[in-house]
Amino acid sequence: MMAYKGFNSKLQAVMGRGIFQFKPGETYEESGCKCARNGFHCAENPLCALSYYSGMSSRFFIVEAAGDINQDGIGSRISCTKLTLLKEIDRIRLAVHACIYMQTYPERDIENHRYVKRDNGRCCEEGDFVIVRGRSPWAAGVKGSWLFLVKEAKGSGRIEAVCPVFIDEEEYKADTWYGIRGGKICKKRD
Repeated sequence: MMAYKGFNSKLQAVMGRGIFQFKPGETYEESGCKCARNGFHCAENPLCALSYYSGMSSRFFIVEAAGDINQDGIGSRISCTKLTLLKEIDRIRLAVHACIYMQTYPERDIENHRYVKRDNGRCCEEGDFVIVRGRSPWAAGVKGSWLFLVKEAKGSGRIEAVCPVFIDEEEYKADTWYGIRGGKICKKRD
């Protein structure tokens, strides 16, 4: 199955026996897997990778989790006996994948994640992002940040639109609230 994994800047991750060094494209195998105990850990929800490696220098990969797979119901965390690092993605691409995940599984609770806000939110760091989900989502950010507005359909929670906004100080300005109206990005009126 496809999943996501976070690492420190040196492409290392903590395992039960200490720090493990990974390499892109390589496949790794363990004899057993049990979440929080052994095996290679990853997550179905892209944002779960940020729960373990949230620093701006962290690295993220799309991985293939194979062999025996164990899930313990804590978020979408997975432990597996075979892991292959398929493709490195940056944190903004990770946010894009998270929005796709929300569209695919709108009923799953991910709003308690620090990068996902209900109805309104702000991104305060250049190169970072915030995802705001709701029937009428509003977001603001600093120059160089990304806002992902995730509009829910009335009454169903189904996602009807995802609009990314890059605060470039040309088309979209810092410290300005943006939302979705008629399927298009708009400024909040005072």
